[in-house]
Amino acid sequence: MNYLELIEKRNSIRDFLRKPVEQAKLDEITGFFNSAQNLFDVNTQLLIFSNEDTAQRLTGVVGYRGNAFNAPSYLVMLSEEKDNYLINAGFVSEHILLKLEEMGLSSCYLTCDDDDIVKKALLIDSDLAVATVIAFGYGKKEKDTTKIDIHSPSNVSISSKSGHIAPKIAVTALAFDSDFNTPYNFDDEYADPVIADALYAASLSPSFLNHQNYRFVINGTHIYLFNQLDEMVTDDDNFLGLGAAMLNFHMILSSKYSGIGNWSLDVSNIKHDFKNPSDYILVAVLDI
Repeated sequence: MNYLELIEKRNSIRDFLRKPVEQAKLDEITGFFNSAQNLFDVNTQLLIFSNEDTAQRLTGVVGYRGNAFNAPSYLVMLSEEKDNYLINAGFVSEHILLKLEEMGLSSCYLTCDDDDIVKKALLIDSDLAVATVIAFGYGKKEKDTTKIDIHSPSNVSISSKSGHIAPKIAVTALAFDSDFNTPYNFDDEYADPVIADALYAASLSPSFLNHQNYRFVINGTHIYLFNQLDEMVTDDDNFLGLGAAMLNFHMILSSKYSGIGNWSLDVSNIKHDFKNPSDYILVAVLDI
């Protein structure tokens, strides 16, 4: 995969052609999931639903305001309910979304507020929790529009981009150098170009209402990830978005640097003063 190209290209598509996804592609998705890297040891399972009545079954059950977008196929990722399992689910699901993009398929996350109702609607008999639900298929081409990057309330940039676009916080507002008092310097003469690309890729990851509740602190060879508490975003959606950002960042970094390990969610021994606001919590660290 050319991860940066796929990450830039992928948009959440909410309108699909009435064309079924070929069985060979469904099998390829399952195989890809079975070999995908997790953040830690956790039991997960991927189910694919492509029956003609699946969209009807999910309407009013998943999605923002119950809109399941009438897709030809749906992915349901189940997970053991360990600590941080939703962060892992977001991490793995983002990898699947990029695989779908590479395969010429469009996709969209669907919010899931009630595990039991989803299981009942889809006749899922499992002790594992419903972690993510993703609509996918052949998307309809969307009109070219504008991309809005929010650097600050007084600094908003607009550029042309094709596909479905919603305002996002610019990458320059998401990263810091050593602590929250020092914005990361993206100037070519200062920044590591690989880290800059990884931060940019993370900024493009899907997040509920595009709140992008994650912040990165780069301190030498350590990347620290913070998560913002947000009353407008449920904990479940917050954690899924965090995992997606972690995947995008990690894919770019590991594709350029050899020997990169995975994110660690054990931050109990980190005592550094990051001068982070009280609503930002340190959740993960990645060593380069």
